[in-house]
Amino acid sequence: MGDITKAGSNRGDLERELEDILRFAKMTYQRYVLTIEDYTREELEGDLKEYTLQLENFVAPLLERAEEEGLEDIAEEIEGYYKRLIDAIKQRLLEI
Repeated sequence: MGDITKAGSNRGDLERELEDILRFAKMTYQRYVLTIEDYTREELEGDLKEYTLQLENFVAPLLERAEEEGLEDIAEEIEGYYKRLIDAIKQRLLEI
């Protein structure tokens, strides 16, 4: 499980920070879906909770900041990866 709040070292430059976080979110999603069948139900449930919290507590406020700066495209892409990851975890939980 990854922590989006630790992604990137470009604090203060919103566009670069968003690009770092986008790379992090994309890699996290790709890696996770490749190995999703290896996770136990308990791990999936924990990850679902964690990624949902990250989406609500970190990505949503980031979207607001990005909109103010005209950078909503990048923020929406980050949000999209998180939503797809959460959906993949929910789907896998239905399968096991």
